Amino acid sequence: MPVILLDDVVISVENNGFTVDDFVGYVKKDTTFYMGFKHLRYYTHNYESELNIFDKKGKVIGTLNKKGTHFSDGEKAWIVNDTVLDEGKIFKRNGEYRYYTPEAFDEVFFPKDTIDVSLKMSDGKNKEDSQNMRDAKTVGFSIGTDGVEQKKGGVSKKLAIFDIDMQQYYDYIISETIYNGKNCYSFTVKVKEDLKSRDKKNALIRKIVSYFDKENFNVIYREYKFVYSNWFLDLDMDITVNMDYVNGKHIPTNIYYKGFWDVIFFKPERAEFTLKNTNYLVN
Repeated sequence: MPVILLDDVVISVENNGFTVDDFVGYVKKDTTFYMGFKHLRYYTHNYESELNIFDKKGKVIGTLNKKGTHFSDGEKAWIVNDTVLDEGKIFKRNGEYRYYTPEAFDEVFFPKDTIDVSLKMSDGKNKEDSQNMRDAKTVGFSIGTDGVEQKKGGVSKKLAIFDIDMQQYYDYIISETIYNGKNCYSFTVKVKEDLKSRDKKNALIRKIVSYFDKENFNVIYREYKFVYSNWFLDLDMDITVNMDYVNGKHIPTNIYYKGFWDVIFFKPERAEFTLKNTNYLVN
């Protein structure tokens, strides 16, 4: 277990019903964040998104806006776009995307075909998902794991932020906060402030912040900061996910991404993406 810093909070069996080690165990084994995204696909809702693509000087060279409805009957789900507006360099002449980033977000949030949906938690891999999708799920929903399929560039071992070899780079902090009027525990993993530049390169994950609802330990807010550079991969990404409840169901309401990535054999891409989900139909 890593050394945990307590920021104006006391964690004990007497006060909270669990120990600090228990708390870290909850973080590592959490499935509520994953279930929230299963709810995203399982329940009908409206969506509105905006994607901006930038050149290397930071100028917007392409914009894609989508507005529509994600439908679900509890077994299958599909989307219907009410409006799709694009400007600049988004599509090729043949109608395909010029960039990988919008393809990735389509796979996650705007599937072209009808997809299966279920609230069943499964450890098995979805054969319909691409390798990139499976790795994104692993990184996004399982904090501290190195269980990604793509091992290129030495990335996987740097995701295991709780491992003994990685603990030298991070501070682990438990505190308290209020989010959307709810009392929460805040758990932060961030790179040590006095870390030397050469050592920072070993910390792909620069920061993760999670807010846990004290009533049920659901993750209702999370932010990620990834920075990494080597011969194979160069990236700098920020991701924020805001969660809420609809009729007691835990759902993502706002998702934000801003990032740069450059993978060998691909053109570099700089993009910003926002997604707002509203009007969930939850029984």
